[in-house]
Amino acid sequence: MKRKEIALFMIVGTGINSDSNESGYKLLAQKLYSTINKIYPNYVVFFASDKSKHTIKYIEELFERDHDEFIEGEDYQIANIEAIDDFNACFEVFESKIWEMDYQSGDKKYEIIMDYTSGTKTMSAAMACCGMFYSKDLISVGGDRATGEVSAGTEIINYQNLYKIYDKFALMRIRNYFNAHRFMSCVDILGYIVDSSIHKDSLMHLCKAYYAWDNMEFEHAFNHLKEVDTNLFELSQLRGDLKKNIKALGTIVNARSLNLKNCYILASIINNSIRKADEYKYDDAIARLYRSFELIAQIKLSNYNIKSSDIDVSVLLENNVSKDFIDTLEKTLEDGKIRIGLTMDFLLLNELGDDLGKYYVENENKIKNMTQKRNNSILAHGLDSQSRDDFDDFLEVVLDLARKLDKDMNKFLKETEFAKFDIVLKMNQ
Repeated sequence: MKRKEIALFMIVGTGINSDSNESGYKLLAQKLYSTINKIYPNYVVFFASDKSKHTIKYIEELFERDHDEFIEGEDYQIANIEAIDDFNACFEVFESKIWEMDYQSGDKKYEIIMDYTSGTKTMSAAMACCGMFYSKDLISVGGDRATGEVSAGTEIINYQNLYKIYDKFALMRIRNYFNAHRFMSCVDILGYIVDSSIHKDSLMHLCKAYYAWDNMEFEHAFNHLKEVDTNLFELSQLRGDLKKNIKALGTIVNARSLNLKNCYILASIINNSIRKADEYKYDDAIARLYRSFELIAQIKLSNYNIKSSDIDVSVLLENNVSKDFIDTLEKTLEDGKIRIGLTMDFLLLNELGDDLGKYYVENENKIKNMTQKRNNSILAHGLDSQSRDDFDDFLEVVLDLARKLDKDMNKFLKETEFAKFDIVLKMNQ
């Protein structure tokens, strides 16, 4: 692999004194020259105002004194900074040169080192922020400051180790990605964190738990979430929601009551659909709503000891289902079993005198219109795309039925809502 060449970015001040006299230019030139010799770059980019460009000619003279050449265009270039006290203007000049060296330099690749020692305080701050933003090596020049300034000949190059800052940025990204349900992106970022004071293990389990839950892998989700230390400071915002979520998953995995377990699963699927809709994935969201709709009927039928995948006629007779309806069902007999789908599930519930069946019959035209749209979806049997309005209409019906299914459905829905970090910026208030 071809070794990258080193490009040194240097801010050029206007000398040591506010008067910026020749002796000041020369003294600053000596300091910059010393840094260049210590770094030994292949190329230098000086960031200078019109006034501070005078310093660079003295750097050329120092190279000549040491029987070397320092030629503009070959060994260095000057990037002009006009507004030396405008942070944004300085940042943009530094950023443009990073892009030029990183992405527009063809086959020649540079390792960029940024020296933010000289220049105005604004220039230094902008360079430090720009270097940190683009993960470039930052250096400052230290040494003997007995006279207030670093004395010539005592210069020491200090490489700034920013791993703690990068890790803090990583945690901010993780919080945002977590709220956006990009859980495996969080796991990837956590892999790069090196600060041992950050509780990576709990954060890993947290992200893997919600990734598994988002994919309806309830046992995996529960096992991961149990390993999360909810007392950690990093998770203080989530503590209440985590406890509710652990309870919900524990019920799904361990509940003795099949009805209770199924109601929590139903609530999970409904919340899953809402998350997909919030991501503008309406076809995906409606596909999940359709499954919720179907599951509601199946749960209710199970309360009558009826399985829609294998109808027991004797149970129907015990529940006074009409002979005509049973005859209709028996027409679907295949491989010795009567299997019925969503529509017949609800019609059977109506035959049983159940409120869910009555609701379906009363809203049959509206529901058929919605299910037809779902059937025409590109994720079902057609090529159409669904809209937010389509989702909202379907969600209203599903929620109505879910609440009729169980009086505690609002509680189940609340406990299966995914935890979220509270991320508030002043600009968003």
